[in-house]
Amino acid sequence: MMVLGWMLAALAALVLVAAAAVAWFDWNLAKPWIVARLSAVLERPVWVEGDIALGWSRGPDSESRATRLLPRLRLTAGKVAVGNAAWARSGPLLASADAIDVSFSPLPLLHKHWLITDLRLSGAVVVMERDSDRRKNWRFSQSEEPAWSYDIHRLEFDRARLRYVDLPLDMDLAFDISPLPGAPQGVLKNDTPDLAISARLSGRYKEAEVKAAGQGGALLDLLNDGALYPLRAEGQVGRVHAAINGTLSNPHRLARADLKLSLDGATLADLYPATGVLLPQSQAFRTQGQLAIIREGGKPALWDWRYQRFTGTVGQSDFAGDAQYLLGQGQPRLRTTVRSRLMRMADIVPANDSAKGERKRADKLLPAHAFEPGRWGALDAEISFSGEQFALLPKLVWQDPAAEIRLKDKVLSFDPLRFSMAGGKAEGSLVLDGRQDKIRSRLRLDAQGLQVKRLFPELAAMQASFGRINGSAELSGAGNSIADMLGTADGKLQAEVSEGSISQFILEAAGLNLADAVFARFYKDKQVRLHCAVADVRIAGGQADMKRFAVNTEDALIEVGGRVDLAREALDLVIRPHTKRLRVLSLRSPLTVKGSFSHPLIGAESGPLAARAGAAAALALVAPLAAVVPLITPGEDIPDDCRPPAAVGAPAR
Repeated sequence: MMVLGWMLAALAALVLVAAAAVAWFDWNLAKPWIVARLSAVLERPVWVEGDIALGWSRGPDSESRATRLLPRLRLTAGKVAVGNAAWARSGPLLASADAIDVSFSPLPLLHKHWLITDLRLSGAVVVMERDSDRRKNWRFSQSEEPAWSYDIHRLEFDRARLRYVDLPLDMDLAFDISPLPGAPQGVLKNDTPDLAISARLSGRYKEAEVKAAGQGGALLDLLNDGALYPLRAEGQVGRVHAAINGTLSNPHRLARADLKLSLDGATLADLYPATGVLLPQSQAFRTQGQLAIIREGGKPALWDWRYQRFTGTVGQSDFAGDAQYLLGQGQPRLRTTVRSRLMRMADIVPANDSAKGERKRADKLLPAHAFEPGRWGALDAEISFSGEQFALLPKLVWQDPAAEIRLKDKVLSFDPLRFSMAGGKAEGSLVLDGRQDKIRSRLRLDAQGLQVKRLFPELAAMQASFGRINGSAELSGAGNSIADMLGTADGKLQAEVSEGSISQFILEAAGLNLADAVFARFYKDKQVRLHCAVADVRIAGGQADMKRFAVNTEDALIEVGGRVDLAREALDLVIRPHTKRLRVLSLRSPLTVKGSFSHPLIGAESGPLAARAGAAAALALVAPLAAVVPLITPGEDIPDDCRPPAAVGAPAR
């Protein structure tokens, strides 16, 4: 027993001697050896320019009595730096600090675990980098699971600067972090206030410059596993103003983020630099919704971004829906469901003189905004759109529009495309192929049962009661704007109108039957039976030729001929009326429609009209009643259908 007692006493004495040696030894003498050993273990150069001290300490009063009295080692060092990985491009250092004060339990070191009970940092700078091969400079081993683990219970700092460079995500961000005023010094693990730090953020995400400020939870929770980290921030991402408020789950190895997100900017196209999502050069927009970011398994990891229950406006248009963006494995993919009460083309593709940076075209109506097919390869997309109204033009509104929109390999398609309009229905498809410098477009559209008086409300105001239109369109063109596509278009437009009625005033005015037109306009207009109306327009190289355009009623046949230049937006049309009954006081003569889409000029052909007026004036000098003779138009024998004259055996007119 005495031997055992002596042995225990000797062991206790050795422990006391070792403890005393740790406390009293000048560790600066061993600094070269310590630095060399750390450099060998980390496989990185380590520098310690200040003093090193190692001693014993007790825990802070915030700990329980049992743990507070357990001995622990305390290491302090000044001017410490750790070199970066050899492959890193973010600079020579991984981390540096003006001063480090760390207390840790020695026994867990036997199991390769750092149990850090207190960590104090002053002037800390950290640069984290992930390269294109997904190597991480803060990992000192190629193994997914590091040989050493750590746990930090308490952290105190005055200011920290963090730079995060991520080549796969095309991100380079700098954070300037400091404790919030009034936040407790030395935040404990799992015992943190909601918000403990403030940060200023600057840098770049993809092609967008980032500037923001925000607040977050304890910096300690960014280092430990299992934390639920609160976060809120506001700033600019490119030209878009963004605000977020929510939580990060396990931010050390981010598993999920749940954030309330709001965005607003001058145009939806400004979202492209940060998201890679192709959107039009629209009017100003605003949107808000719930953003969930979920990290799925696999190598590389799949990031599932879900923008849920979002709402927003673009100009006077509104939208709502859900979106999913998958990033990290292969081509980025976007899936979206969008609903709208009112969507206006003027908000999505503004007029030529209203969009910022738009190429202005004087006296032009067709949209000239240039699409950018070079950006269409950034992702694949599937968008399902449905709405109540789509205003293609101020007076041309689609009802119940629906479209399945797909973007794959730079080919954008709207197929099927459905809508109701003027009491009828239309269905078709649109394909825009952006695999070459100039987009190749193909449009197919079939319409059934469109009511003319609802399609042209101004005719309804004249008591017109046309029948219904059935028609089709097939067009193809090349160009990077709607104007350029139509300016090079090939194809055909065909339509027919069923039986109905039309205002007599319209017919008499078209034929310049002065007496009948005045009577119909100022006394009692009447409805004239409409037998039929047809249109057959052939388009080649942007030139639209009226192969057949006719309106046949019980009183007259009106034919339209000529050409429309879609490239120049120029009109060159002739309207030829043919009466079926005797007309008195008629200056019946072909009408001309010239000028441009924005400024059409309507008049009568001067030759026939001047000849009739001149003959009437000459006869008036001889016999006043005879002056009426040149203004009398006899009726013609015209079939009551819309076939070309040659088709019914009649002489061509």
